[in-house]
Amino acid sequence: MKLDLEQETAANCLKKHSIIIAGAGSGKTTTLLAKVEKLIKSGIEPNKILVISFTNETVNNFRKKCLYNIDVFTFHKIAMIFSKNDKEIIDDELLLDEIIYKYLNSINKSIKKKLYRYYKGMFSMFSEKKYIKFIYENKYNSIKKDIISIIKSSKCNSINIMKTNINKFKKTEKIIMYIIVKIIDSYNRELKLNNFCDFDDLIIDATNKLRSKEVFCKYEHIMVDEYQDISKIRLDFLIELVKNSNAYLTVVGDDFQSIYGFSGSSINLFYDFKNYFDNVETFFITTTYRCPQELINKAGNFIMKNPLQIKKNLKSINLKANTIHKVYVNNCRKIFRKYIDKLIKKNKSVLILSRNNYDIKRYIDNDITFNNSFLEYKNIIYKNIRFMSMHSAKGLEADVVVLLNLSNNLDGIPCRKRSNLLAKVFNKDEKFKHAEERRLFYVALTRCKEEIYLFIDINNPSLFIKEI
Repeated sequence: MKLDLEQETAANCLKKHSIIIAGAGSGKTTTLLAKVEKLIKSGIEPNKILVISFTNETVNNFRKKCLYNIDVFTFHKIAMIFSKNDKEIIDDELLLDEIIYKYLNSINKSIKKKLYRYYKGMFSMFSEKKYIKFIYENKYNSIKKDIISIIKSSKCNSINIMKTNINKFKKTEKIIMYIIVKIIDSYNRELKLNNFCDFDDLIIDATNKLRSKEVFCKYEHIMVDEYQDISKIRLDFLIELVKNSNAYLTVVGDDFQSIYGFSGSSINLFYDFKNYFDNVETFFITTTYRCPQELINKAGNFIMKNPLQIKKNLKSINLKANTIHKVYVNNCRKIFRKYIDKLIKKNKSVLILSRNNYDIKRYIDNDITFNNSFLEYKNIIYKNIRFMSMHSAKGLEADVVVLLNLSNNLDGIPCRKRSNLLAKVFNKDEKFKHAEERRLFYVALTRCKEEIYLFIDINNPSLFIKEI
C-alpha cells in the first residue's frame, strides 16, 4: 500500500492516542487501512482491532478494502454488542413523528385555545378552525424538524430539556419548548410501555455497563472514522471503551466537514480531543487526491474565513485549470436541460447537488426526472448522473459536480429557513455567521474530481458565491 509521507507518519503511530486531521479527498481510509496492516505486522491479533464508523455504507466500504478479518462496526452495532439489551430497537425519528402528529391532533380545547394565540402569530392563521390544518402544511414540517432535532440532540448531548432555562426564549419559542417537553414525556412513556429502545439508548446503556465493569472490552486498538461527526454520548462510549481495556485510540476526521450539528454532533468535541485523552499525538494529511488545486484553493480560503476552523495548507496532485464554471440562471428548466444534454455527452460520473431535496422541482420538466436519485431523461436512465442533497453527498465524489439553487433566498445556501432555537437550547452559537452552512457548502464543492458547475441565481446570488 503506497502512502505519502504524511499518511505514512500518521499510520506509524502505534503506541499513543492520535488524532489525524485530514483534508477532503486526502486518503483517510487509506491511512486507517495502512495502520491496521502495520498493527498486525507488529504482532497485534486481528480480533484485538476495532474500527468504528457512522454509517453502514462506510463500514461496508472499509470491510471490502481491508485485507484482514478485523471488527468493523457502526457505533450502534458495537453498542448493541456491549449493551446485550433484550429490548426491541426502534427508529426514534419515526416514533417521534407519530407522537408529534398525535399530540398536536389531540390537544384538548382549552389548551388548543391557549396554543392558538401563539400559532396565530407564528403561522399567520386566519381562524381557529384552520388550526388543525397546521399539521398538514409545510410549516408543520418545518417546526417538526426543529422539535425532532432538539429532542434527538438533547439525548445525544446528555442534556435534560426539563432543566432548560426558558427565559432566554422568545414567546413563540417558549410554546415550542412547552410542546417539546410534552412530547419527550410521551416518547419516554411509549418506550417504557412497549419495551422499546432507541439507538441512543443502546449507546448510553453500553457506556454504563462498561463503566460499571458489567462487560469488558477485548480491543487493544480502536479507530474511529469521520470523528468530526461525534456527539457527547458517543464520546463517552469511546472513553469507557478505552478505559476498560487500556486501548489506544486513533480518530480521523476533518473539521471543515462537520455538518450534522442539527442531529447532535458537536464540532467542539473534535477541537477538544486532547482534553479527553492523555498522551495524544496530532497528525495532518493535507494532499488531496480528488479536487483540482484551483478548486481546493478557493474552497480552502472560503472555509478558513471562520477563524475557529483548524488551518490547513491543502495541496492537490491535480493542477488542471479552468475547472470552475459559473452558470447564471433565470429560466431554470431551460438552462438545466441544456446542461443535462452537455453532461450526458461527457459520459462522466456526475453529482447534482442542492441544499434541499425539493430544489430539483425548479429544474426538471416532463422529460427530466430522477428515479432513486438517478437521472431519467426521455425514458432513459443514466446511472452515472445522480441528484441528492448536499448533506447526503458527504463522503462521495464524482468527475463533475453541479450545484443548484445558489441563491440568497431563505432556503438557498446559506439556508436561513430553520429557526435558531437549536442553537439557543444547546448554546451552539459558533460566534461566526453561518458556520455550519459554510462547512456544508465546502463539502459540496469538494466532491469534485475534474470540474464544477455553479448554478447561480442571476437576480439574487448566494452570499457564498459573492465571497468565493
